[in-house]
Amino acid sequence: MSGESDLIYLYDGSYEGMLCCVYESVYGREVPADIVPENEAEPTLFCTKYIETDLEHAQRVQRSLARKIAPAAEDLVRDTFFSCADGKERKILRFLLFAYRAGDAALRMRAHDCVAPLYEAQRALRNEVHLLLGFLRFSEYDGVLVARIRPKNFVLPYLQPHFCARFAGETFLIYDKTHKAALVWQDRRARLVALDNLETPPESEEELSFRRMWRTFSDTIAIALRENPRCRMTHCPKRYWSEMWEMPGGEEEKLKMRSLPEDFTKS
Repeated sequence: MSGESDLIYLYDGSYEGMLCCVYESVYGREVPADIVPENEAEPTLFCTKYIETDLEHAQRVQRSLARKIAPAAEDLVRDTFFSCADGKERKILRFLLFAYRAGDAALRMRAHDCVAPLYEAQRALRNEVHLLLGFLRFSEYDGVLVARIRPKNFVLPYLQPHFCARFAGETFLIYDKTHKAALVWQDRRARLVALDNLETPPESEEELSFRRMWRTFSDTIAIALRENPRCRMTHCPKRYWSEMWEMPGGEEEKLKMRSLPEDFTKS
């Protein structure tokens, strides 16, 4: 394959679209200088090439991950794509061009500069998923459970199996403020939808009562003599607190500032 070209691939931002960029690079025998979602592209002196999303091409690349590298490569590539790693598309392409030659041995070369960035991105995403399984808080609005999150990574597909199984008989929505998307579970069917903003009706007295009881429970079981704020922030980073009613700055302050613009309450 020839060396890196002065060319930037543009695509639609989907996982399948990114796989099509890999297909174009491999079969076109060219290595683009970068791969960028079209809606995030900035003016550049480099030539650009838009790669159409072709599901057949995407599936061929997807099947090749397990066949030519190892089954674990599928998870590694997918996790990296949904992570918040800078230049993740370019990192995925570099990894695959290397791994297609090295085979399954590539996954054991964790310190290699083509491999290490993907493991780092995967670890960051999975750590955030693990934290949100415990930190996510639902509120009830007219029989619908609603939760808001502000993750760094796109975690909704990873939260889906847990919460859809746990609340199979409920209707719920998890709104990702960062990525303007929502996971909707209704009539035992899950959907991921784009959602620029989420407006909910005022909280009912019953809902506010449950929030106060939850905070009281949290305060009651705490051991004052063993309170360690620095340790708490290590295990429960402060950026999650704004959506957790039992944490400082949660319920009371939010209720007082309910009428203010959302951006005003961001810390």
